[in-house]
Amino acid sequence: MNNNLTEIVNTLIDKYAKNELNNGLKYIATHVYDDGLNNISYIRIRLKHPDSEKWIRPFHLDSAKNQWVQGEPKFNGKKVLYHLKALKNNSESPVWIVEGEQKVDALEKLGLTATTSGGSSTARTVNWEPLRNRKIIIWRDYDDAGIKYTKDLLEILESLDCCIECIDVDALNLQSGDDIIDWLEKNHTATKQTLIDLPLIKDLSIYKNNWSEPLPLTAVIKREPYPLDSLPIIIRDAIKEVQSYTKAPVPLVTASAISAISLACQTYIDVKRDNKLNGPTSLFFITIADSGERKSTCDNLFTKSIYEYEKKQHQNAKPLIKDYQAKLNAWQAKYNGVKNTIKKLTEQGENTQLQEDELINLEHIKPESPIVPKIIYNDVTPEALNHNLATVWPSAGIVSSEGGVIFGGHGMNKDSVMRNLATYNQGWDGKGISTDRRTSESFGQKEVRLSMAIQVQEATLREFISRFGSLARGIGYFARVLFSWPESTQGTRLFTEAPDIWTDLERFNKQISEILNQPAPIDNNGILTPKIMELAPEAKSAWIKAHDDIEIQLHKSGELSDIKDVASKAADNIARLAALISYFESNGNSNKVALSAINTATSIILWHLNESKYFFNELSLSPELANANHLEKWLIHYCKENNTNIVKSSIVMQYGPQNLRKSAAITATVNELQKLNRANLNKSDKPNYIEINPYLLN
Repeated sequence: MNNNLTEIVNTLIDKYAKNELNNGLKYIATHVYDDGLNNISYIRIRLKHPDSEKWIRPFHLDSAKNQWVQGEPKFNGKKVLYHLKALKNNSESPVWIVEGEQKVDALEKLGLTATTSGGSSTARTVNWEPLRNRKIIIWRDYDDAGIKYTKDLLEILESLDCCIECIDVDALNLQSGDDIIDWLEKNHTATKQTLIDLPLIKDLSIYKNNWSEPLPLTAVIKREPYPLDSLPIIIRDAIKEVQSYTKAPVPLVTASAISAISLACQTYIDVKRDNKLNGPTSLFFITIADSGERKSTCDNLFTKSIYEYEKKQHQNAKPLIKDYQAKLNAWQAKYNGVKNTIKKLTEQGENTQLQEDELINLEHIKPESPIVPKIIYNDVTPEALNHNLATVWPSAGIVSSEGGVIFGGHGMNKDSVMRNLATYNQGWDGKGISTDRRTSESFGQKEVRLSMAIQVQEATLREFISRFGSLARGIGYFARVLFSWPESTQGTRLFTEAPDIWTDLERFNKQISEILNQPAPIDNNGILTPKIMELAPEAKSAWIKAHDDIEIQLHKSGELSDIKDVASKAADNIARLAALISYFESNGNSNKVALSAINTATSIILWHLNESKYFFNELSLSPELANANHLEKWLIHYCKENNTNIVKSSIVMQYGPQNLRKSAAITATVNELQKLNRANLNKSDKPNYIEINPYLLN
């Protein structure tokens, strides 16, 4: 080490390790990493206490600040090997690989060429390419971490066509945890030749991957791409235009689009499957996604025409509402006057029959409020929704990116959940729920139409299912829902300018407007009477085939046996969606459901059936296995990003899943993975690390 570097090291120690020096640590060495030429890449300063406490820190020259700072420099790719220039200068010599710079220095003093990546967990962090085709001798530490390091080295170096040998450390009479430094202290007369003559392991397969195939954590449900291209051009192109701007998951964008169609068209059409089977075309969508997936943006883009229609209807109704209020005030004055007269006459003991008849007549001529369409609800209680469907407008939808609208909070109990879900079920079925209340206005049962497009976070849904999942399935709510659980696009959504003209979306919204501007099919009694759309003959045949294909898979060993409840509604949803597609594509002029619409609807509903299998499979896990599944997904993503199969526990505690950032939670969760041969937690070495079964990374 030259004088200039010595001065730099002394300055850094004085600045960063003053407390350690005061606590008795002594300077041991400075390890210099070079770039293979004559330039220092970074250094690592080592201090040590006589009682084994260590202080090892990296430092590099920050060229922008022209000063030495703590930490390794940022590399374009992977880090450099220790003493890279020496490796290149001795290109014909065998290379000894050990765990740590101090051990390399000891080997070099004996005249051997040596290197390291650093500690036992760093093998996959450096560029080993300079050792391609070289002869390698590995001397591992005598512990589990050393075995892991050797496994990693063999995997990497064999891919570089290296000729590899390993010192047989089992034959060296070492204590657990000993390394080459410990051996040299016991064999202080050892020479270069002594080391060359040490026994080698003949069969390196003992270090090869000894993981067996992992046991399944969940049933394997193959995720399918969304069948977007099966949709008609007017719908598909609008979805693609919105998705290219929002970068939201395709299933989420599509749910927003089809929900808008359902909201607009459900008022005007029902679908007839046969002489006894006809009903609404309303659809329920639930998308499982975290906040920030831009559902609200997608909903707003696709429901723009519906909101504009509501606003226009409200504006047009303002004079009528004023007239109604005036007539109601006049009526109320008459009504109150008659009541007061009855009261006075009663007090005087006189007959009130004439006034009672007048009161009855007034009830018959009470002014009725103008009907003003209210279609979209973002936050509404089931009671208020039911009341509004009965008294305001009989066709509506819940559109929200907040799943609590449906799945509520901690205050929900079994009775309220059953009552709420029954309300939604009746809405999907097209039937209102009559009420009889003492304290507020009662209303009778009549035809209603209800769509739903909800985004809910996984945690919210898990909480609900843990408390009321069996009820939700038993009462049939989940059976009616089209679930999707798309992969998040967050982290990949690079900025895109909004288009100046939304050609395809505007065409889509124009179609929605033209449908809504048709007279609503509501008779003089305020009853909804939608047009019945029948299946064209070839469409009927295709629908029957889809129905039967699904039915066959409901038997005990069928692919849909575990979601019989959901699958039993699939044919109904196919007919509903097909009718919506035919009606929307024809701009409200079609009376028949086309074959192409049945084929499109079948592919989409089958996709949602597969998502339901995935949904129920994932959310039926115990809390312990759910945590294991969550952690494993995070670990696999991290390992693939960093080209490794080990992760320090400290990394998980800092960046892992939010609910698994405590040591006890990590230990318990990895233990679940360990039972299934999917991961191991190594706590015998510092730092602790989690090792992932390589099968899961392939």
